[in-house]
Amino acid sequence: MPDGWKLAVIVAAACAAGSLPVHAEDSAAWREQQRAFEFLKSLPHEWSRTSDHDCRTYEGKNIDRLSPSFAVAAARFLAAFIEVHGPVTITSAHRTQEEQTCVCVGEKGPCAGRPRVVTKKIKVKKKTKTRKIIVRSVSHHQLGIALDVRPGVGTEWEFKCLQEFAALNPHLGVRFPLGKHDYPHMEPALGRPGVRLASLSAASRSAAPCTTMTIMLTDSPVD
Repeated sequence: MPDGWKLAVIVAAACAAGSLPVHAEDSAAWREQQRAFEFLKSLPHEWSRTSDHDCRTYEGKNIDRLSPSFAVAAARFLAAFIEVHGPVTITSAHRTQEEQTCVCVGEKGPCAGRPRVVTKKIKVKKKTKTRKIIVRSVSHHQLGIALDVRPGVGTEWEFKCLQEFAALNPHLGVRFPLGKHDYPHMEPALGRPGVRLASLSAASRSAAPCTTMTIMLTDSPVD
């Protein structure tokens, strides 16, 4: 065999051997994502009733459109929270532009798809003038990196516990960036695009419980 062919065969064999771990890792990541999607779709899901219309953005089709890395982090976080503090219901997942517009109709809280008027400065013949224009922002739900969830029956204490649980356990990979302005709204934690999910059931082993719920359940009420 000519030396050139020998070199080509050696390089091809080396590339094939080196690709095996990559394919195995990709396969493991795919299975991890599938487990995450299956877990999320197994949770109760229903309309939150905070808007005027049931836009059905909590259905399996909407969960399937979430970013895979966010689905993994969300599944891990929710599995840990449920094991420590009880049930959670999904009330909204990914939204198309049409679904986002639907959700914004009568929405009591903040809504990214709702049109709003802003004043913009423009230059016309070296003079600065102002014009009012209508703009619509894009919701992170439309990007597949947001999930609305309701802990328990959705009391303020339960939502505070949910958010505190995320703050106490940043390794679980989610955050609630809008705080009390939009209690259910969950997103991936900054700087953590993908959290590995070795076992959903094992997620709570290293999770710190929220103190908000502990206080609520153990302290005597003050008259």
